[in-house]
Parts: sequence; C-alpha cells; structure tokens
Amino acid sequence: MHLRLAIQSCLFALFTLYSLHSVAADRWVIQFKEKVVNNTPHVERFGSNAFDQQRLLEYRAVELRARLLELSSIHKRSFQLVRPFGDRGAVVVTPRDANIDQTRLRLLSDPAIESVELDRRIRLHAQSPLIGLLNALDLSRRSRSWFHQDLSTQPASINTSAMWASFHGTAPTVVAVLDTGVLPGHPMLQGHLLSGYDFVADPLIGADGQSLAGSDRDPDPSDPGDGVGPADLLADPACAGLSQSSWHGTFVSALLAGNPVPGEGVFSVNWNAVVLPVRVLGKCGGFSSDLADGIRWAAGLSVPGVPDNPFPAKVINLSLGAEGPCIASIEGAAIAAARQAGSLVVVAAGNDGGTVDSPANCPGAFGVAAIDQEGLKANYSNFGSSIQLSAPGGDAAFPIWSASNTGATGPLTNTYNTKVGTSFSSPMVAGAASLYWSLNPSASVDTVENLLKTSARPFLSLGGRPTCAADTQGVECNCTRALCGAGMLDVTNLINTQASGGLTNLFSNTGNVIPPGQTRTFSASGTFNAAGQELNAVSFDVINVIKSSPEATDPILSVSGLNVDLTAPAGVIGFDLRALATNGRTAIASVIVANQGATSPTLLASLLSPLINGASTSAGTPSSAVGDEVVGDSGNGAAATGGSSGGGGTTGLWGLLACAVLLLCFKRKNTL
Repeated sequence: MHLRLAIQSCLFALFTLYSLHSVAADRWVIQFKEKVVNNTPHVERFGSNAFDQQRLLEYRAVELRARLLELSSIHKRSFQLVRPFGDRGAVVVTPRDANIDQTRLRLLSDPAIESVELDRRIRLHAQSPLIGLLNALDLSRRSRSWFHQDLSTQPASINTSAMWASFHGTAPTVVAVLDTGVLPGHPMLQGHLLSGYDFVADPLIGADGQSLAGSDRDPDPSDPGDGVGPADLLADPACAGLSQSSWHGTFVSALLAGNPVPGEGVFSVNWNAVVLPVRVLGKCGGFSSDLADGIRWAAGLSVPGVPDNPFPAKVINLSLGAEGPCIASIEGAAIAAARQAGSLVVVAAGNDGGTVDSPANCPGAFGVAAIDQEGLKANYSNFGSSIQLSAPGGDAAFPIWSASNTGATGPLTNTYNTKVGTSFSSPMVAGAASLYWSLNPSASVDTVENLLKTSARPFLSLGGRPTCAADTQGVECNCTRALCGAGMLDVTNLINTQASGGLTNLFSNTGNVIPPGQTRTFSASGTFNAAGQELNAVSFDVINVIKSSPEATDPILSVSGLNVDLTAPAGVIGFDLRALATNGRTAIASVIVANQGATSPTLLASLLSPLINGASTSAGTPSSAVGDEVVGDSGNGAAATGGSSGGGGTTGLWGLLACAVLLLCFKRKNTL
C-alpha cells in the first residue's frame, strides 16, 4: 500500500512538473501589415519544388526573426518564431501571460501589426465508436448501409442507391480530406489515394518521427495513430484524456470515396473519386495555423516551405473544429481563399449539441449538421443559422460504418468499425458534390453549393418530438430550415439536375484495383442517353495505359453488352477505362494493377493528370512515372515509409528526467 502511494505521489509530482513546463508559453499567429520581403530575394527566383520552397522559407524566417526582435524590444517580452505563416505572418510562442486579452490588445496597438490571434487547438468531430444494437443483429449486414438505402426503407437516407442504378461518376474528382492522415494499405482506399502532405508541424502532435529539411512537415500523410497514453498527457496539457487511436482520417476518406465492400455491407458515396489526404491532426488534435495552411494547399494555393499541390481539390472536407467564433485572419481567410480558387469547403458542425463550431461558422464554409436514422436532428449535433445542409451522422442503434484498424496506438489489422458524429455527415455532402462535379467539371462553387441546397429533401416532422429551437440543445428535435440548413441531402436529386445530358454508369463491385494477371468485371448497366432512353450496350476502350516495359501487351477486354471483363497482363500497371454511350456521356474509371496494399499514389497521379489536363494518350504508351516509389503495406496496414509507424510521442530529456524522479521515489521508499 505504501509503495503504491509513493508511486502515485511521484507520478502526480511528475504530472505537475510536466504541466508547468508545457503550459509556460502561449502560441499566437501574428500577421504584419507589410509582406515579409524586405531582405528576401525575388520570389520568381524560387521554384515550386521542395528544395527551393525550403530556401524561401529560410529567407522569410530570417526576416521574421528580425521583426520579432524589434517587437521584443518594444513590448518588453520575448517572441520565439515557430514558423512563417503566409506571406506576412508568423506563428510564435511567448511566455504565458495571465491576461491573454490584454496581451492581444497591446500587440494590436503596434502600427506594424494587422492581426493577432491565439493559435487554438482544433479537434475531431466524432464520438466514440459504438456497436450498433440493431446492426449487430442483422447477419446480412444490409442495415450497415442504412444511409444509402431507398427512401421507402430509410426516409432519412441520402438516397444514393437510387442513383447507383444509373450513375457512379463520369470521371475521378479530387477531394481533399484534412484529417489525421490515412492508412494507405486499407482495402477500401486502394486505388483512391494521391500523395498528399503532412502539415502537422508539432512533433508531439505529429508523433511520426518524420521531418523534412528541419521541419516536422513532410510529404507522407500516413496516419501513425493518435492514441493518447500517460506520457502524452504529461507532455501536452491540451490532451483531454487517455484514448485509443481513432483512425479518423481513414474512416472519413473511405466513407467519402472508398472501394465498395459488399461482404461487410460497407459502401462509400462516390466509388470513383480520388482522395488527396492532408494531415492536419494528430495526438490531441492540431493547430488552427496548420489547418489554414492545409486548406490553402489543398485548393492549389502556395504555402511557404511546401511544394505546390499539382492536383487542386474541387472539394475540401473538414470533419473537425474548435468551439467559438470563426477566426477571420486564420481559418476564415483560408476558406475564403480556397473558395475563390474554386474549392468548396465542407465542414462538420460539431458535436456539442449547441452552437456551431469554427470553421463551420466561417463565411464561405458549407456547414453540415447531423440527422439520425429517424430524420431528427441528432442529439449531439450542433445547429444554427450558419448550417447549410443536414446529412446522416448516426446514433447508437444506427451508427455509420466505414474503414478502421484494430491498433490501439499504431496500426495493426485493417478492419471496419462504427462511429457517430457530424464528422460523417460532412463527407457525405462532400462525396455528393464530387459526383456532381464529375458530370459538370466547369461548374462554379456557387452553382454546386446552390444545387446541393435546392435538391435537398424537406425535413421530416415526427409527432411527439420538439421542434429545434435555441432551448433544445443536446436533444433530438425536428429540424427547421432556419437552424439545420436547406433540408436533407439527396444525392439522386442532385445528380438528376444533370440527367438531361445522359448518365453513363461505370463501376465494379470490387473496386478499381486488379491484381496482376487477374480479371475483374466492370458494368455500365442502367446507362441512359441524352434522350432519356436506357441503353442495352455501350462501347468500351482503354486509354493512358502505363506499362513497366514497352513489350507488355495491352489490357484485354471481353465485352458483353453493358459489361466488360478486364484482364491485366503482366507488365501493365495502370490504365483508364472508358465507357462511351451513343448520344450520351463518356464515363472514365482509373484502374490500377497491383496486389493488395501496394497501390501507388504516383501511378494514380499519372492516370489522373491527362484526364484533368485534357491530354489523354492512346493505349500502350509507357509512362515516365514507372519506377517511382510505391506506397506498400508492411503487412499490418501501415505504409512502408522511412519514418516510425508507432503511435507514441517523443521522450527526450523530459523522459529521462521522469525516470530519474521515479528512481528517486523508489529509493526513498526503500529507505523509509
């Protein structure tokens, strides 16, 4: 008993020591009125590659340190540069001040400063995984996909199954998922991932042991796990408590644009979309400044120190947020810039059952609230006038199913699991938007946003339930347009706004990955031409064939009406399959030839590039991209990278100090 008390006392002392050390600084985003260019060579001298961008970042850092030194002299407090932010800003840390508001106002009085805001923490918008009671009793697993089913069965469904009868997307659309990163080896994500980027700049939050040219940011957005252990609680007081890894980014990405898994009853919204994974969250969340940079980069805008994104996203999904108003100079400015660049930013409302979180409440954001299986506003969902639309987020009886992993800290075995929250309402809307853009790629953000709302179904009204109002926080209630948006997401209605040009279906129930030498069936069943006539045959061909050697033969097509059996001979590693409907549209699916867990983001980029740039090549053309590094599966669902795949944080000097203090405690106990 005495030994246990001694250990507990020592651990408490350590926790206090760590906490005092960790909270000894405030983190700010300071933006100056003038750009940081005084001593920086002309930007035109630098390319968009990683090396040149790092050099430019170093020049800006030198200039910023000089400015911060001036601020320190004027305001009699130290400012330590964390990193540049945008063209004229800096992320800095200062000694902890008891009066944060006074500090902010004092800095704003400086004529050289335009804005000063705390770099606040952002967090996931998901509740703990649940086992759906009714789902568990359904051995057919059909109810796992309840939110896809017909309206006659599930009135709160997003009505995807009706659309799938005739449409799965005409071409891959890039959707950025800003989250915890992804597990590249998960079966649902095979053939759907571009390279992406890791914007987590704090080593404790990132916990992946990777860095690039002195920065903790790196080009590997793999998820090492965000589980929180005792050491993390000691190192970071922002951690709310012990937790297992969420695999949240994988869950969201697969729900939005994953391969169908009929045997598990798990399906995504857009089977043909391409995910651009952008890691902005890790252990205990992330910082607003990293989120803002991630938003800009995903939209194709430049970010200091980071190579340009060659595949700007049409849709950016944010299943995350922070309590409080939108910070206009950080996430607000990033969303506005992304929207102007042509990206729709879809954001989860939050799970506090009250007012809408940031950045869903930012101007220009497309905020999404959650409804449950009955069509009621879910008790956890935030709501308010900034919400644009509602979509299923699940509840205890009918949760949302998607891709996950069994690892409590680092990745272990890929699996499927349940979660609930507005985190999963948002990607349903993002997936719907990506489907529309595949039909009408030149559509503006305003057009897509308006159609999402005008195609929505009216909210249900259930007897005996209250109507949502300011005093119905934290309870299920009947939604209103004033507080839950324009209505309930209806994907079929949205797609039917473009049906006059015809809908050409193209899909495979096993996904768009074919193992080498094997055959997979793709179907165009349900295809309609521009006259509204259902066709009984389409023509198929392949373009942009990528081979490991010029001698390899082309893919073999065996066509029967609306179906084609595709065989990938040895030496073929990827191609684009086309279905051409007479007097109708053309549908394209990017097909990767690889074994499970070994698909290449670089290869997918090679297939996607000519589709986006309008420079498709004929069959049999070798690609210069062949031979680039392939993201592999180490056998446990993790990416094979040079960094650590574990979920633990950094020990360092404080870890050694902890061991020393514990040793002293034991010695003291033994001498009593």
